[in-house]
Amino acid sequence: MADYNNTIAFWKRKPREKDEPGKKYPNYTGRMTVDGKQKDVSLWINMTDPKDRKEGEPDMNGKIQEPYKKENQ
Repeated sequence: MADYNNTIAFWKRKPREKDEPGKKYPNYTGRMTVDGKQKDVSLWINMTDPKDRKEGEPDMNGKIQEPYKKENQ
């Protein structure tokens, strides 16, 4: 069995019917495993032209959170 500890995987997020107009959703979502614990991750890519960005502004931003649990589980 492969060891997936301390790994991360992203998938391109597709727009959904319930998405709110004007709200910024992550470009990629995925999962990571750190020390045997699974987390959900989101990644936003900064689409601003690099010459128009403020100094030190990142190319990507991310968020790590506890796995989403659907109701009735």
